[in-house]
Amino acid sequence: MKKHSTSVKWLRLLWLLVVVCWPALISVQAQPTGCTGASPGGQPADNGLYAEYFSGYFADDPAFFTDNSHPASLIRTEAQVNFAANNSFGDLLPIAGGTAQDPDRFSLRLRGSLRITTAGDYTFYLTSDDAAYLWLDDNALALPVDLSTALIDNGGGHSSLTRSVTVTLPAGRHNVLILYGEDCCDNVLVWEYEGPGIARQVVPASVLCTSVVPQPSAPQAITYTPATRALPTGTSRSSGVPVVQDGGAAVTEFAVTNAGALPAGITINATTGVLTAAASVAQGTYNVDVAVSNANGTSSFRNAFRFLVTAPLPGGCGGPDPASEPASAGLYAEYFSGYFADDPGFFTSLTPGLIRTDPQVNFAASNSFGNLLPVATGTTQDPDEFSLRLRGSLYLATTGSYTFYLTADDAAYLWLDNNALALPAARPDALIDNGGYHPATTVAVTVTLGAGLHNVLLLYGDNGLGNSLVLEYESAGLGISRQVVPGTLFCTSVQPLLPPPAALGYSPKSLRLVVGASATSAAPTVTSASAVVEYAIANAADLPTGITINAATGQVAANATVPEDSYQVDVAARNAGGSAVFARSLSVQVVPPAPAGCSGLDAGGRPASSGLYAEFFPGYFNDDPAFFNTITPAQGRNVEVLDFSSPESWGDLTGAASGTPEDPDSFSARFKGRIRIAVAGTYTFYLTADDGAFLWLDNAALASTPVIAQALIQNGGQHPETTEQASIYLSAGLHDILVLYGENAAFNSLKLEYASTQAGVARQLTPTAGLCSSSSNAPLPVTLVRFGAQPQDADVVLSWETAQELNSASFEVERSANGQVFEGLGQIAAAGTTSRPQRYSFTDRAPLSGINYYRLRQLDLDGTAHLSGVVAVQWGGTVVTQLRLFPNPSPNGEVTVALTQSTPEATTVEVLDLRGAVVHRQLVPAANHPQEVLLKLRKLPVGIYLLRLITPSNVTTRRLMLE
Repeated sequence: MKKHSTSVKWLRLLWLLVVVCWPALISVQAQPTGCTGASPGGQPADNGLYAEYFSGYFADDPAFFTDNSHPASLIRTEAQVNFAANNSFGDLLPIAGGTAQDPDRFSLRLRGSLRITTAGDYTFYLTSDDAAYLWLDDNALALPVDLSTALIDNGGGHSSLTRSVTVTLPAGRHNVLILYGEDCCDNVLVWEYEGPGIARQVVPASVLCTSVVPQPSAPQAITYTPATRALPTGTSRSSGVPVVQDGGAAVTEFAVTNAGALPAGITINATTGVLTAAASVAQGTYNVDVAVSNANGTSSFRNAFRFLVTAPLPGGCGGPDPASEPASAGLYAEYFSGYFADDPGFFTSLTPGLIRTDPQVNFAASNSFGNLLPVATGTTQDPDEFSLRLRGSLYLATTGSYTFYLTADDAAYLWLDNNALALPAARPDALIDNGGYHPATTVAVTVTLGAGLHNVLLLYGDNGLGNSLVLEYESAGLGISRQVVPGTLFCTSVQPLLPPPAALGYSPKSLRLVVGASATSAAPTVTSASAVVEYAIANAADLPTGITINAATGQVAANATVPEDSYQVDVAARNAGGSAVFARSLSVQVVPPAPAGCSGLDAGGRPASSGLYAEFFPGYFNDDPAFFNTITPAQGRNVEVLDFSSPESWGDLTGAASGTPEDPDSFSARFKGRIRIAVAGTYTFYLTADDGAFLWLDNAALASTPVIAQALIQNGGQHPETTEQASIYLSAGLHDILVLYGENAAFNSLKLEYASTQAGVARQLTPTAGLCSSSSNAPLPVTLVRFGAQPQDADVVLSWETAQELNSASFEVERSANGQVFEGLGQIAAAGTTSRPQRYSFTDRAPLSGINYYRLRQLDLDGTAHLSGVVAVQWGGTVVTQLRLFPNPSPNGEVTVALTQSTPEATTVEVLDLRGAVVHRQLVPAANHPQEVLLKLRKLPVGIYLLRLITPSNVTTRRLMLE
């Protein structure tokens, strides 16, 4: 292959000739021959290219496509590489992000071959958004491929961009590899060519083949089954022998390519590929990258295998066995004469004829039980007509999903945890039911179990002929292959009865998000005697599919597909004692965006959103607004609309109301915020309530104790559901609103509607999108907790501290000589939005002689300004002490104070923190020569301090920073 450089002029001329001669060119194009062989996936070859789609963006890293931890999620044949529009790829969800019409965050590997019918110069064009690369012939076969050998490099994140190259190709098939990745926004991938007798066009399917040109190749893939192995510390464990697609040549060597990042105890057998973790390997997770070589080359595979080294297993088990004897390893075994015939009560009505400890449940052959005579009939080598009860505990080192296999001839049952303690055991509660009279039969069940000890009860009976009983387990996720449950995991003691989870709650009790967005709740707080191993949504069938729960953490998530509405989520939690369902555990509120102009913080201290802020109080306010100033609210949350038409619509008011969570009584509520009026006009408000309710608007709604006489609607008293209405002219914009409500007993309801003939608004609930959860007197976006000024010898240092900031852009420092007219001195960038304390400082290097007045002008991101209070400071006078600190900042906690006094005086050096507390004091004697005093401040935390030099006639301060 030989590259050619071509001038723009020549390309334009060539293109013109192609257009003019197009019909003739088409007529002379040779027809391709057939496509034979097999695709990289082993299927019969077909026209097109073998396409593998991966989740995520490969970011110009070819090794991305040989990472065993994330194989291709979609494999298909692409007839052409002609994805010119965002929707050309089709629906790639859930592999890709974005939408079905515009996928994002995916990568694509295209492999196969190209048939060239006429030798000559060919120009290839690769258009992409984002990165794309093209390899031909031998360079297309490397694993991973080398970017430096790409025929076309169109890499990086960019908009649609075409790169081309001209090469000389002989007739025949040429191997092809195209790597492509889409990071964000638009996606485009088009591969074109032109050459002898071929006008520029998308490479047609007729010349493409999903098979590669047969030739010696390096190994193509390696697979360990399972790909993960778990082992306790202090033990050694190995992987299985890997399966390798060897490329047609025998494997000559295996190697670990990331050995430098792994403990020395993780090794590989260079001949077999078996990986081993020695007993010296510390607890942790280790991902192993493996290289495989044959006579044709070496291929590397990322994350080929994982070792999970866990904590050590306990050396023994505590507590007595069922006979009150000290516990031992294995299971407590009781053998009974006769066949129990699937009746668990059989074992509580008879006395066992033989008691022993069985190390494992591994009786695969008729003679495995040993001599059971005279308990059993039959022979010593083949006992018949007996039953067995096995009791004890099973230790699991790691929480996870386990599959248990119970093989039996005849009946056998397995119970775990609390269900294993019932006397007699209940058949419906059995984890595995392998009952009945039958030959050797295996029944498997998969269950999630927590780490620790689990009670075990296994009942078995043989009626005649053959006998067998085997208990196995496996965990693919933990790298435990199917095997007989090891005896080291069994303990003959039985654990006490464990209750199911007793309580579950979320804080906050609601998950609130704007429609089209996603959000995740905090993990719940659970009262449980044993670890919760699984969470589930009990009413999932009644909820949108976009509301899900993390089975391991209990966090509830709502994605962008969930429609606007309020949803009550019932959560089930399971521990070793069983499952419990907690109704209405969490409210998911999907709300519209806040109306225009809605800003600040709501009464709960959170950024304003659509809806109103609601506070719920225990007790009935009895039409007295002062009630709400004398008691602390038990709950605070946002509500979308005031539409509590049914008892359960209030949600769980535990702590604020009596009654039940489904029908609260004896509580009061305060709803406040603002309502947006889109069109000025006369509006009629309708307030429906059982019992008392009042509505205030505008300034009347802002009073610390609202006045009943100023209420727009008075619907007070104890009464059945009653509607009162009133009309008022409202200008366009936001208006403060306050609703007070109280429920004494029996029925409860509250609803707020409005209408306006002038504005064309039919009677309806006040819409969520028109409500704002903050009031017009809401707290400022920045909470300023300190602002001060400190005069220095040559300047004035101003410092301030904020407790929280919301959409804060900057602080502008202003100064005045008279406290009336201020001028700007400089600007400091703010922290934006944060709930963490922030500290700022600014130095006025040219202060005015005399009194200087300073203030801060805080600017929001939307341009809104807020002014701080004014601080004054006296500056000027003769400098009697020259003071210098070095190094400042100090990196090691040691600072030298260099001072020269015009009049020798005894001096005190003090270091103060930003609260004004003295954290270090040191005396310096008077001297008529320059002095240097070393301060050792290593015990002080890093941060900003003030150094104060005190003499009988003067006080001098400096700013000091410890790093």
